Amino acid sequence: MEVDLFDRLAALLGAIPPFLMLWYAERFERRVLEPHASWRYRILAAAGLAAVPMAWAERAVSGWIALAPEPQRTLCEAFIVAASIEEAGKVLCLYLLTRSSLAPRTRYGGFLYALHAAAGFAIVENVLMMLDSPNLLLFTVRFVLRAYMASPMHLLAGGIVGYLWARRRFDGGTMGLSVGLGLAIGIHGGYNALLLAVERLPPGHELLIVLCAVTAVALPLGGLVLLHYLAARLRADDQRAGFHARAPRRESRAPVAAG
Repeated sequence: MEVDLFDRLAALLGAIPPFLMLWYAERFERRVLEPHASWRYRILAAAGLAAVPMAWAERAVSGWIALAPEPQRTLCEAFIVAASIEEAGKVLCLYLLTRSSLAPRTRYGGFLYALHAAAGFAIVENVLMMLDSPNLLLFTVRFVLRAYMASPMHLLAGGIVGYLWARRRFDGGTMGLSVGLGLAIGIHGGYNALLLAVERLPPGHELLIVLCAVTAVALPLGGLVLLHYLAARLRADDQRAGFHARAPRRESRAPVAAG
């Protein structure tokens, strides 16, 4: 019982990487006028709870394609079972919880809304993966892979959605949530396909396996660089539009001369 309890508590470490990435993103918004900043954590919680019905849907779809030949089965698992269901669920949470007066008031605020939806799902998925680790070695490997690959990938997909949504909402861009969802599915599905290819390619394709592995590692880490660039553009546009808060002026306390 003590070992089981320890394993369950240790699995909560899977929540650390997404929270660290959110902290890094949120620290740039401390001087932005976003009246619904606290609402983002309700989006995070909703996306986390939505991970349960998403898992049921993924299990059902996996059963339908289990007998499909290769490479169709691998591509369906990568782009439909995981990417389409998970990204659609996150975007649906974002859409339903940001209607009318609860919508973000700044470009960077919308970007963070989408990051919170992505992080909510990533946290639950990470913890469940940690719970399913039978030994310390596999636990450590999964934690490292989730921290440096899966979590950045989820936030990259969410950030693309948030960026296009913010551009559509505030700048009249031609691409919004629907295009962002398509790109997120492409990123997520491509990442999954690369990992499945490393696992399932037959002998004799060693060079291709190495190429897939290197690309799978580079995709989420390079994605963090892209997110930093997109976030900087949104913050700069918010600042030009006057959304940044000004530091409160301090009243002068010069001594009053006695008459």
